[in-house]
Amino acid sequence: MRVGTKIDVLALLDQMEEVLASAPGFPVGGRIVVSRDQLLDLIDVIRDEMPDAIVEADRIMRERERIVTEARDEAERVLDRARDHAAYVVSEHTIRKSAELERERIVNHAREEAAELSANADHYAQELFARLEEEALRLAADIRKAAARIP
Repeated sequence: MRVGTKIDVLALLDQMEEVLASAPGFPVGGRIVVSRDQLLDLIDVIRDEMPDAIVEADRIMRERERIVTEARDEAERVLDRARDHAAYVVSEHTIRKSAELERERIVNHAREEAAELSANADHYAQELFARLEEEALRLAADIRKAAARIP
């Protein structure tokens, strides 16, 4: 594209506007008299200038669309990575939380079993001591009886 194309086309359109504005008019109907050759020459020059400008505008639009598409694709990749990371963090948190809950359940169960075993052992020991005491009392009574029979 030529550097001055935008200015050239605008200048040519300004010239066309000036030709139309300064053209003599008819008193009725709003019609004007302009030089056909002058207007056709201006239109030809504008057409010569327009293709470069249109091609450049089209190239700029395609480049813009490419950049926007790349930006959207990159944004989607970043979002996907963020979602994956979030899912991983949630999963790790869930696994850790599950493990902590399972550990707590096992420890509580072990404490309950230990308390139950301790209570059973205490009960068994008390029963054993009670039987031992009964047996000791019976033996003591037998010894007294036997001692009473000795003259």
